[in-house]
Amino acid sequence: MFLRHSTLANQPPDISSVVSIQLSLPGSFTTSSINLSLLEAQSFAWRTRILSAQDSRTYPGPFVVVDISRKSEDGLSILVCPLIRIHNETGFSMELRFQRTQEQEDQFASVLLKPGETIDDSMAMFDAINFSGGLKKALMSLSVGNFLFSFRPENLDGLMNSKSSLSVEWSDELKGGKAVHLSGIFDKLSHEVRKALSVESEKHSFSTAHCALKSDDVHVSNMHFLIQSVRRDVPIIDPDKSSDGFENRNLPTALQEQEEVFLLPTMQVSNLLHLEIQVLLTETDLSSITSSENIGKQATIPCGSTADFYVNPAILYFTVTLTAFKSSCKPVNSSDWVKKLLKHKNDVRCLDIDLDFGGGKYFAALRLSRGQRGILEAAIFTAHTIKNETDVSLFLYAPNQKPLSRNEVEKFGSSIPPDLGLFLPPKLTASWLLRSHKVKFKLFEDHSSEVLLDLDALSGLTEINLEVEEGSGVKHISRFGVSMGPSSGKVVVPSQTTSIVPRHVVVNETQQTIIVRQCYLQDDMAGMLHVDSKQRTTLQLRDGVNRKREFSLFENIIGKHRNDNDKSMMFIQFRLTESELGWSGPLCISSLGRFFLKFRKQSSQVTEPDNNVTEFATIHVAEEGSTLVVHFHRPPIFNLPYRIENCLQGSSITYYQKDSSEAEVLGSGRSVDYVWDDLTLPHKLIVLINGNQWPYTHTLREINLDKVRPWKPFYKLKQHRGLASHLLLGKKLGDQRASFGELNGIEMVKVGYEICADGPTRVLRICEFSDGHRGDRIFKFCAKIQLRISHFAIHLLEHRKQDLDEGDATFYTPIVVARLANVNLDSIFTDRQKYNQICVQSLNVEHKWVGAPFAAMLRRHGLHNSDSNDCVLKIVCVLLSTGYNVQQVKYSSIVLQPVDLNLDEETLMRIVSFWRTSVADSNTESRQFYFDHFEIHPIKIIANFLPGDSYSSYNSAQETLRSLLHSVVKVPSIKNMVVELNGVLVTHALITARELFSKCAKHYLWYVMRSIYIAKGSPLLPPAFSSIFDDLASSSLDVFFDPSHGLMNLPGFTLGTFKFISKCIYGKECSGTKRYFGDLGKTLRTAGSNVLFAAVTEISDSVLKGAETSGFDGLVTGFHQGLLKLAMEPSLLGTALMGGGPDRKIKLDRTPGVDEVTNLYIEGYLQAMLDTMYRQEYLRVRVIDNQVFLKNLPPNNTLIDEIMDRVKGFLESKALLKGDPSRTSQPLRHLRGESEWKIGPTVLTLCEHLFVSFAIRMLRRQADKLLTSIKWKKGSKADNRKAVVPAQQSAEEEHNMKFIWKWGIGKFVFSGIIAYIDGRLCRGIPNPVARRIVGGFLLSFLDRSENE
Repeated sequence: MFLRHSTLANQPPDISSVVSIQLSLPGSFTTSSINLSLLEAQSFAWRTRILSAQDSRTYPGPFVVVDISRKSEDGLSILVCPLIRIHNETGFSMELRFQRTQEQEDQFASVLLKPGETIDDSMAMFDAINFSGGLKKALMSLSVGNFLFSFRPENLDGLMNSKSSLSVEWSDELKGGKAVHLSGIFDKLSHEVRKALSVESEKHSFSTAHCALKSDDVHVSNMHFLIQSVRRDVPIIDPDKSSDGFENRNLPTALQEQEEVFLLPTMQVSNLLHLEIQVLLTETDLSSITSSENIGKQATIPCGSTADFYVNPAILYFTVTLTAFKSSCKPVNSSDWVKKLLKHKNDVRCLDIDLDFGGGKYFAALRLSRGQRGILEAAIFTAHTIKNETDVSLFLYAPNQKPLSRNEVEKFGSSIPPDLGLFLPPKLTASWLLRSHKVKFKLFEDHSSEVLLDLDALSGLTEINLEVEEGSGVKHISRFGVSMGPSSGKVVVPSQTTSIVPRHVVVNETQQTIIVRQCYLQDDMAGMLHVDSKQRTTLQLRDGVNRKREFSLFENIIGKHRNDNDKSMMFIQFRLTESELGWSGPLCISSLGRFFLKFRKQSSQVTEPDNNVTEFATIHVAEEGSTLVVHFHRPPIFNLPYRIENCLQGSSITYYQKDSSEAEVLGSGRSVDYVWDDLTLPHKLIVLINGNQWPYTHTLREINLDKVRPWKPFYKLKQHRGLASHLLLGKKLGDQRASFGELNGIEMVKVGYEICADGPTRVLRICEFSDGHRGDRIFKFCAKIQLRISHFAIHLLEHRKQDLDEGDATFYTPIVVARLANVNLDSIFTDRQKYNQICVQSLNVEHKWVGAPFAAMLRRHGLHNSDSNDCVLKIVCVLLSTGYNVQQVKYSSIVLQPVDLNLDEETLMRIVSFWRTSVADSNTESRQFYFDHFEIHPIKIIANFLPGDSYSSYNSAQETLRSLLHSVVKVPSIKNMVVELNGVLVTHALITARELFSKCAKHYLWYVMRSIYIAKGSPLLPPAFSSIFDDLASSSLDVFFDPSHGLMNLPGFTLGTFKFISKCIYGKECSGTKRYFGDLGKTLRTAGSNVLFAAVTEISDSVLKGAETSGFDGLVTGFHQGLLKLAMEPSLLGTALMGGGPDRKIKLDRTPGVDEVTNLYIEGYLQAMLDTMYRQEYLRVRVIDNQVFLKNLPPNNTLIDEIMDRVKGFLESKALLKGDPSRTSQPLRHLRGESEWKIGPTVLTLCEHLFVSFAIRMLRRQADKLLTSIKWKKGSKADNRKAVVPAQQSAEEEHNMKFIWKWGIGKFVFSGIIAYIDGRLCRGIPNPVARRIVGGFLLSFLDRSENE
């Protein structure tokens, strides 16, 4: 076909936009030209004339169908097609026979089509030139569609084993592929396919035809073929006249039918099992058929292959045989499938049938569906496939079965019956044929541990550990990464592939063999692994005596949030063979990133003039799927992380890592690259200046190399000089010390150090003070910028389904719209730093497409309860103005308030079409940033997710996303689930923007996968890693707290939650990453309330007891006693801080019962009773061996006694303790019904006591004043005589005894009168406080003061 485009200059647009098309046989014939106008989209058919190249003769030519379309994505498209086209998509060479409808049967034309070939009417018209008569007419009938055709396959003799000849009859004559109604399972599944294949103005139809097979003139079988016909009506338009003007457009035109015919097999069977199968399709329930009858009906299909079948789709008996086990399934009948389909009211795209083998002991599945060409497709598969990509053999079995021993497996060989288990050698894949989706894994060893894995609960990635114990007690650990993925077959089936790979792999990228060993084992020589050059080796671990990490008091408080998987914190060392270098420092195998190791020459190999004592290597730990790959490079392929420069004149420096014993010396005016000796030791450098010319000679200075800072004095005036350890440095200082008292302050601060960033390298420069280091401490104000945006919206649009004009505004429809309201940008620029803050008050992402299940995709949680002026998103960034090529960020913080996230699959499918791969060069260097403090606060999401259905119109990106959601991650339906994404706090990080984004994305992806596991109720977790930022930062914190309850901080003004937690967790000696799971903020609030409650209740108990025993004077005494008790028993506050108080146990006098049910009943009853009455979060009850254990009692002695009393009362009522069985526990005053942090009732009671005592004392004082004002003369004189006039003891002794007796009787009578008055008054006083005041005042007259 020739295509010419008019490119003449100075031509009108209607002439210059014309394309000419011609069909030709080179050197012989061509067709007349068809001129096409490119100004408008159109579809038409036009019959051409064939022109001879040798003479001027012309012949009738073929019809040419032209489609010109203009699409916004693909631009201008010109499609030239024939009118009739026939495709052979069978597995046989097909002989086609054509004839006109009104001619006799012997007038026909035949053509042979090999598999995959095509014939069309244009080829027939060119061939008809060389023929005449009926053959020419038969060929020319193709061009007008007035033809009959039949077909038959060729060369079938090689498909049968018998020696008899086989003949194939012609099929029935078909008139242009006329549609015939199809019955059976084919018709029931065809509706959805027709709907999927339907395109506007196109008509799809299906029919079947069969060819009879005869052996020695005896009919033996039929071969059935599927015929698909695609038709559409195309207008016949003269292209030359149509381009003259627009007046001819509305004229009536004739229509010509364009048709494509596909010859297809009726069924395709795909074997997705990792076994060889034999498939037999028959029309009757027969176990076997003859070889001549099985042509097109029986095939042996290897793993991953597909076979075509030519059977009658109306009725089928399907039989599958597993050749390895010689086991056949029970034949399944297509009539049963039709009955299942009739039960469905909606259209069904596929049908799944179980295939039972071995009497139901194991099974596979058969999925029937319609392919793109309408072929009935059958796929044989299992729900799960296990792929062993490790170097060890595995044995898998059902949980309710006993595993086979090694000898039993070797006896069976490779043909182990599937119901006994699955033996999986290395690098092999097998289908899991058992019904149970819970699988137990074990190594092919007799003493291997077992791991239970629920394949349905597996999402994405996880890891498992298998252990093998030795006689010495040492355990060999095989750690595997497990990943879930979709089936690798071309047919989409509900099958997942579970891949098992080594979790830790070492790759030697050098030209030399290396040795790898695990650290901190009892036997350092055990388990050494040799890795050859360019080799990849699985890392074998051993469970030895690992160095345990010490935890601070604060970390013990939040112990339930800590990841206690100590096995993930394993370290390895490297050594080069045939080298004088020793072992490197330890490396954590689960820390992601780039690390640097140092190799030192052994002490026996070091000579004094030898300066090349150390060498370096790079370790790149990368995550490849579910495998952590440790790449070893030597020499380093990246810039080293540190460099030390000694700019002092005439003085050398000695330096070493803190807590390390390896010291190095750097001469004057020299520089050296530096790498930590031990990555597990504190990242601090101890520096000593050698020589006597400086006042701080032999003074040790501890320097944090990760912290970039300006010039700082090496010695502070307030600092006391410390001497270097003689044992460490191996030399004596002698009397070469300068007189410290003779030096002035100026000399003392003349030398200092600075740390700057040079690309990815931190440079420690020790130098003298100069004017260049003097900085002006006064900030000079430069500029202030304020930007206010009241409303900002972003609309995401998609194309409409209809093809409208490109300029029409309705061509697009909205999907979602993101709205930001009240966006405030504040920036302050000074000569030293730039302060930037962005606050977004409102953030909403709303659905706009018709039929969306949610109103909003993203919005703030609890919008009605939140402050309208509070920011939903806040970003703070403080930049420092420096002269270095690295941008320094002093402070960066991102805070997002809790949000509602509502996702549905259909919306995601609409959005994913916008995904584009970045065209930027990934090798381009990204700018380096230094973050002194970088934090992203935790994110709290209330999530909803609604899965959807699949549609055949999905593109590749949409199919990939759907496969990820349903086959890999397997996201369940989620409703109002709280998703907690840990925040990140990174300090002193030297990192590029690309690295920061990648690490944060990996961080949040891990927690999203963890949330999905929680949503599914699975105990699994994604594969653990120790850190992400340790290679580029000094320390990082990975915690969660509710961002709405966190302390919001501004740099330099307040203390934020992140800062508070980091100050508590990190000590001066610690570095690296700390990871904690769960709401840490809630735990801190609970622990703080426990401490406050313990202190207040202990003090208040002592105060109340003192008030009860000694009145108002006892209040002060009780307060002092409470403080003294807290001081003498600090463990009380400690236990409160740890989440509970002491433990108590009660030994029962009678056994509750021999069965466990009775113990559980008592345990559950006591736990429920104490939870209801006291509401203590940590209080736990256990009943074990005739003993009741009460753990984590509240930190209050009175409350402990009350709880013990109630528990004993219940046990006595059940006759489990000796005592009164009818006893019931009486409620005491400390029964609390509120949470422990609500101390209001305790404080209120204390205030009531103080107020009542104060009121009684005031009333009694006023009453005493009133009584002393009355003159009791007679009584006074009598009293004075008794007091002043002495009397003889012998004469008045009897009188005194009578007086005391009368006074006692009078006091008793007086107290009775007072009590009666008190009772009468108190009955009429409803207020309890007033009643206590009145009663206390009256009863105070009965007390004798100390003076009396």
